Amino acid sequence: MRTTCLYIGDRLSFDTAMQLLMTHDKVVWVTVSDIDLEIDAVDRLSLHLGSIEGQARLLDWFRQADTPRSIFCELSTFGYIETESSEVRSATDYLQTQIVGVTRALEAALSLNPALMWSFICPLENDVWSRACEDYFRALSEGLSVAAPEAQFTFVSDGQLLVV
Repeated sequence: MRTTCLYIGDRLSFDTAMQLLMTHDKVVWVTVSDIDLEIDAVDRLSLHLGSIEGQARLLDWFRQADTPRSIFCELSTFGYIETESSEVRSATDYLQTQIVGVTRALEAALSLNPALMWSFICPLENDVWSRACEDYFRALSEGLSVAAPEAQFTFVSDGQLLVV
């Protein structure tokens, strides 16, 4: 059985991708980054999770593709989130990407795979924004664990071994 994992974020490195490929047949990278890892088993899904269009594209992908077994999602500091236009960001951009977009992705993935393994990757140097996002997702995952007891939610620091 082919296993797919989804990596949401703009900082997927070659080494992290190779770690993920030790336990998954394929990695789908959701990003606005234009970096090419040049790994055949890593597919790029270029979209901006902070936009309604990007969220819709990701939800369409969930409906059409093999449901991922695992999802790894970066929680970024306020200054890091990239936008489609690379313009100066606002608090709205940050919240739309980090809270609304990720929550919609989480709900969609969980509805398709109640035994989903979701890992939030927390930045090593966090700020008030990333700490608030982490707190929000810790509370949300606690509530979702009651509704979907087979699901597993973890929080890891950026740079920790991600293989699940």
